Amino acid sequence: MSKPVRLEDIPFEETMADEPAAPSFLEVFEEEKQRRETARRYWFRHTKDGLINTAFHNLLKLLPCRFVSDFGKALVPLARWSYRDKVFPNRIARNFRALTPTRWTNEVDEQAGLDRWWINIGRTISEYCVLNRFWKEGRIEVEGMDHYEAACRLGGPPIFATVHLGTWEAVLGSINEGIAGPNIATYQPEPNRFKNRIVHAIRKKRNQYVFPPGQRSAFHLHRLMKTGQYSLTIFIDEVRDNQIHLPLFGRKVPDKGNAVIAVKLANVSGGNLMPTYLTRLGPSRFRLTILPALRRPEGQSTYDIRGTVQALNDVFEPIILDHLEEWYMLGELRLPKNFEEGTYAKALAQKNAEKRMI
Repeated sequence: MSKPVRLEDIPFEETMADEPAAPSFLEVFEEEKQRRETARRYWFRHTKDGLINTAFHNLLKLLPCRFVSDFGKALVPLARWSYRDKVFPNRIARNFRALTPTRWTNEVDEQAGLDRWWINIGRTISEYCVLNRFWKEGRIEVEGMDHYEAACRLGGPPIFATVHLGTWEAVLGSINEGIAGPNIATYQPEPNRFKNRIVHAIRKKRNQYVFPPGQRSAFHLHRLMKTGQYSLTIFIDEVRDNQIHLPLFGRKVPDKGNAVIAVKLANVSGGNLMPTYLTRLGPSRFRLTILPALRRPEGQSTYDIRGTVQALNDVFEPIILDHLEEWYMLGELRLPKNFEEGTYAKALAQKNAEKRMI
């Protein structure tokens, strides 16, 4: 008889993202363009950025949370200037306008909204240095604990489906340390190996297993969730195939991705899917909102995959539209070229206009 799987039997190092093999330093002088750029990115750009990030992280983590958050805000003008020739700032601006049609009374208000997006990102990146202190210092208020308690009475482990709002990593820490620990989760590694090392150290400090993509991680998640001893947090607005597939924003329901994985794990474990999200109240202060668990179809013991993914979208799409200034994935979303002329955008414009009239 096989031994039941336990989290403590899994080496914590298995939560570390695989790092790319180091190219030869001599390849920075290579004539072939792709090999030359790969080597220069590894040895120069990633190393420079990584060392700067590591130095700032080790300094800022010793300072008060409010100061760290304000420090991130102060760096935003410099960051925007340094990115001025990149493609993604224009994509962010276009996405912001496309998803907020008729919300603003003038261009000044629209620009102020876009500025708030950048400020939130600046705060969020800096707050990573101190986010392990948020729960302990009472910087996160919780709304909807009655929904969590109701889900617990249904039996089965809670599965928290969430999105990248506010300082999203604080969702993981709050659930693990204060609500439904031990909590396991998944994540998408950063391209920069130094950033992955920093995030790994942050999670190790609070002893939370957050698994990278891959077959080994999928095997661990499947076995752990079947025990019913652990809660799971999973972000359903991840980047996949160079695109954000949820929220849908008028597009078709995807047949793969983290939302599909969340539904499958809920069915395997008998768990309950609980939409959960974090919003910013101020510098290093947040509200964690837990919504009622999604219902299974009448008379069914499992969730319907396609219908449940649609239900998750129906919950989170309006939440993200209402808090677009805090949604990190705005920079990863690639809307169709004719999105603004489509049916969805026109309906959204009408809805925003009606809100302004109320």
